[in-house]
Amino acid sequence: MTLEGFDLVAFGATTPLLLHHRPWHLTVALVGLLGSLTPIGMLVGSLLVGQFTDRFGRRRTSLVSIAVVSAGMFACAVAPGPSLFGAGRFVVGFGVGAIYPAMTPLIFELAPEKRKNLYSGIVQCGTAIGGSFAALTANTMLRGHGFQLEYLVGGLAGLLLLPLTYAWLPESTEHHRAVSASPLAAGSVGVRLALKPPYLRSTLVFSVMAALSFLLIFGMNTWLPQLMQVAGRPLRSSQTFLMLLNLGATVGGLAMALLADRVGSKGPVTAAFVLGGAAITAMSTKLPLAVLDGIVFLGGCGAVGVQGLINVYISRSYPVTARASAVGVALGVGRIGAIAGPTLGGWILAADLAARWNFVLFAVPAVLGAALALMAGGPSGPMPRDHGRPAPAPQERDGESMAGRIT
Repeated sequence: MTLEGFDLVAFGATTPLLLHHRPWHLTVALVGLLGSLTPIGMLVGSLLVGQFTDRFGRRRTSLVSIAVVSAGMFACAVAPGPSLFGAGRFVVGFGVGAIYPAMTPLIFELAPEKRKNLYSGIVQCGTAIGGSFAALTANTMLRGHGFQLEYLVGGLAGLLLLPLTYAWLPESTEHHRAVSASPLAAGSVGVRLALKPPYLRSTLVFSVMAALSFLLIFGMNTWLPQLMQVAGRPLRSSQTFLMLLNLGATVGGLAMALLADRVGSKGPVTAAFVLGGAAITAMSTKLPLAVLDGIVFLGGCGAVGVQGLINVYISRSYPVTARASAVGVALGVGRIGAIAGPTLGGWILAADLAARWNFVLFAVPAVLGAALALMAGGPSGPMPRDHGRPAPAPQERDGESMAGRIT
């Protein structure tokens, strides 16, 4: 997950260098379009691969994803022009989109029952740590030179990680028991189960929440350095803000995970959206650098850290044979927000608004996410281990439908 985080944030960390790369003559709008190719690839990867993950296992998907992401990063490093560079970013997105429907249910199924949010939060820290490494690499190694070295580092890291993952990453025993116990009915596995009652309504709600979360994550990771430059901060300081944003997601994600294991998902998800929106709005004010650093850190806690909580909420709401597919559908549809984030940021900056309004407009998705979380039902309890059989309708388990609790 650290590798995935590095590869995702590498684009935002190199955005100022891409804008000044003379052979390509890129505009702000075109850079925003290139940034959107990665979440488009993630959308395709999430929707296509979740179904295979439920049928063939989490481990295989993870291994293939690492190889695909590394190939995409190498393509970006050697790209002679924007077209091949964009194709490389699409391939990176496809690999990252494939890994989430595999890793989210895998960690959920391996973790102790009362620590699933915490264990998921620990794994999700890898994404934020990788993003911080991407910003640190750009800040210390590029120093105004070409952007290619950033992507070469990501590709090499994937090649080093692949044999380690092959040797040490386990398969989910819960999933193995579920698919090997007896043949599964056609409607009791994968996307078909996630898209029929009583789970359909839940899937739609999770998809909207994921879209808002990804809009924040990708919009801020792509454009925060440039937003800070427009607000009068130097390039080096702007890249440091990107590192602080992802470090905040690491700390905040763990704190919210501990809380969610105690009280359920609704309160922590709502609080994370509120914190993210408030912090992004506060970034627009003229503040001392030390205070602004702290605000960016808090923004990462909320705006970037909320997605891990949503992933566990999804995993708890579906049986094991549909869990990866449900995650894939919700995150795949949610990638619409990830696609919109870089493009929206490019439009906002191209509109040449006052610096304050740039940040205020970026805070709107956080406000909407908090409103949607408040509309959701009470805390989601742990799902019984069903060993792959179709879970009884939620209303049969506790007298109240899952869809009703969420909406």
